[in-house]
Amino acid sequence: MRSVTLRTEPTVRQADAILARLERALVVRGASVERQGLVLRFRMPPLWRRQQSSALMTVTTGRVKVSAGAGERWQVRYDLDFTILRALAFVLTAAVVVGGFGWPRLLLAQALALIWGLLYLAPKIFANRRFDRLVRDSAVEILERRTTPRSVQQQPQQ
Repeated sequence: MRSVTLRTEPTVRQADAILARLERALVVRGASVERQGLVLRFRMPPLWRRQQSSALMTVTTGRVKVSAGAGERWQVRYDLDFTILRALAFVLTAAVVVGGFGWPRLLLAQALALIWGLLYLAPKIFANRRFDRLVRDSAVEILERRTTPRSVQQQPQQ
């Protein structure tokens, strides 16, 4: 489970607002979201049902919670699941192993490394970074209380 440490201890209202902001961001991306207290669970639609592509298109399900462990600082913890991506990598691995049974071992190893490196790890890392940024932005906007600076009141010149 990954986490984003919060600078200040949020109130219950602020923790709820962080999850509400994340919920809105996920719904915009097509996720079905379920909230239970300070825990948010979501399921992304299958790839063939998505209306738009995004960095989170490789995520199958996820869970986000705002909590503090025993004596730890408050954190937004999240866990992303990549079941479809993992299944695709296993199917491609099996196909390459069966189809390339007579290939030289080095070529087979390179093909497997390419499948797991480019088709599994790279999208997973990219989605984790994007979701981390989404969580961090949602928390900072709530805890810092301002996304844009106050406008300067201009006084009439005399």
